[in-house]
Amino acid sequence: MEQTLPDDTVLIAGGGPVGLILATVLSYYGVKSMLLERNNTTTKWPKMDLTNCRSMEWFRKLGLADLIRSEGVPSYYPYTVLISSGLGKPEALTKWDLPGVDEWHKIISKTNDGTVPLEPYQRLSQALFEKIMKERCDNDPNVDVRFGWKVEGVEELEDGVKTSATEVATGKKYVFKSKYVGACDGASSKVRTSLKMPLDGGPIPGYVLLVHFKSKDLSRIRKQGQFWHLFVLKAEAGGFGAACIAQDEVDTWTVHLNFPLDVSSDGIDSREAVYMALGGLGEPYEIKIDEVLVRSTYRPHIAVARNYLSPLGRVFLAGDAAHQNIPTGGYGMNMGIADAFDLGWKLAMVVNGTGKPGLLKAYEADRRPVALMSVERSGVHLDVHVQVSNILGKDPFVIDYDTEEGREKRRALDQHYQTHDNENKDTGVEMGYRYESAICIPDETAAAPTFDPTAYHPSTWPGMRAPHVFLKDGSPIFDHYGQYFTLVEFSDGTDRGADLLLQAAKEFSAPVKHVKLEGEDHAYSVWGARLVLVRPDGHVSWRGESVTSASTAKKIIGTIIGAEEKPANSVANGEKKPEAFTSTVGMNTQDSSFEFEKIGDMQK
Repeated sequence: MEQTLPDDTVLIAGGGPVGLILATVLSYYGVKSMLLERNNTTTKWPKMDLTNCRSMEWFRKLGLADLIRSEGVPSYYPYTVLISSGLGKPEALTKWDLPGVDEWHKIISKTNDGTVPLEPYQRLSQALFEKIMKERCDNDPNVDVRFGWKVEGVEELEDGVKTSATEVATGKKYVFKSKYVGACDGASSKVRTSLKMPLDGGPIPGYVLLVHFKSKDLSRIRKQGQFWHLFVLKAEAGGFGAACIAQDEVDTWTVHLNFPLDVSSDGIDSREAVYMALGGLGEPYEIKIDEVLVRSTYRPHIAVARNYLSPLGRVFLAGDAAHQNIPTGGYGMNMGIADAFDLGWKLAMVVNGTGKPGLLKAYEADRRPVALMSVERSGVHLDVHVQVSNILGKDPFVIDYDTEEGREKRRALDQHYQTHDNENKDTGVEMGYRYESAICIPDETAAAPTFDPTAYHPSTWPGMRAPHVFLKDGSPIFDHYGQYFTLVEFSDGTDRGADLLLQAAKEFSAPVKHVKLEGEDHAYSVWGARLVLVRPDGHVSWRGESVTSASTAKKIIGTIIGAEEKPANSVANGEKKPEAFTSTVGMNTQDSSFEFEKIGDMQK
């Protein structure tokens, strides 16, 4: 059976977090979608457990931030990370003290120099996150949610895309024709492989046994203190060998136990695996486990698709279909959220007629370089744990000895982790990247800022995230942005040509909200320009001190909405295969015939 969708309806393959968010963003801009997901329900796997600050800023715009916080870990819990030789010991070897949401709010309220986000991060299991987003989409008249529909592949045509799908319950085959397809169907993407779009990357050494379980044995689990993450040393690994994640601070936990490729975990009982992980260098540490929820083995990979756009520009890869990441740093799903928001506003503006086709070309040019940077940084974070083996040496048990050698190793381990503590603190990775696509107009009067992965340095240089500042009335400048583009004017009583830009936007039928701020000297000092055009995602399109002619204004507006035909920036060109990523073993290319080994059920 073949069905043609209306031109204003986007087909979304995959109903995980990225697909659900893409549908939500499209709906926010009045665009309909049909979402096909092979599973009958949302995921039971924990996967992601942190929605980062930048993602929460986007959810604030969508009106979802409070809902997500209400379902997440309570705001008063700190986000402590313990590094331990095992819970059989009286105390952890060292720790990272990361602020909880309440502490973050205090920092944000006292800091108004543009260096901090508007929203704190939020701990929330992906299993809960997907449930929230699906319920929202189920009640959204703009979203046709179809769980239990398996996408088999796509065929791209000049005038649209044919998506082949099977209704799982009946086995009936369908073909849906749409103008555009958002491929959010995960690491084993049928859309990507059917179009033979290459994915380059490699695995980390070894593989992981995951056990997700329920336990209220808090006195035993928290023997060394309350924690968000517990990283555990294992003799078999010669260093970092296991991790335990507190999913809700009540009774839900996830253990990751590392294994070399030549050792099978099949004969290990799930409960025993938990005891082994928590025991670390000592004997297995038993706790009372109420229920084992799920179990899986997987081999983490770092990989990025060579292109995000299909050959004819009608299919867009997002989330795990476009890039695979490892857990360190928490970038994986947050990268997918960023993909969904970026693709969502661009695709919506083209579909609803407020934007031009150049916006779609800018999706790959904007997002792919960020993915390359983020997955590499994840590898750097993993390498911090890998290097622990150099500290432990040939006899890892010495670190627990009450000897001078043991004390020296403990001091060295503490110094190592305190020196390399950026795993969940790299605000540069989360907020400090700069888009370089053709819809961002470079500022020729100033040098572009240098990227620093460890810190966000506030700047309105085009392509950067515009800094958060509180205005004199206490309101955040973010809350004054429009639904689409925003022209922020720091007025000094001089006519700087804002009306010319607004008139040009009107001629293009491009929605631009004018925010004229008077007497906001502090905010102006942070932003550094009298006129700043901000994209729907909060990144800067253009800045300047004035516009003096209608032709200049028209060129500016035309460029930022994708009306100007320009070649993609060479930095974002996806034809070149990366040579390697930190912490991976070799590089492979996955196309229609090759799949990375040991992709677990939780990853598909």
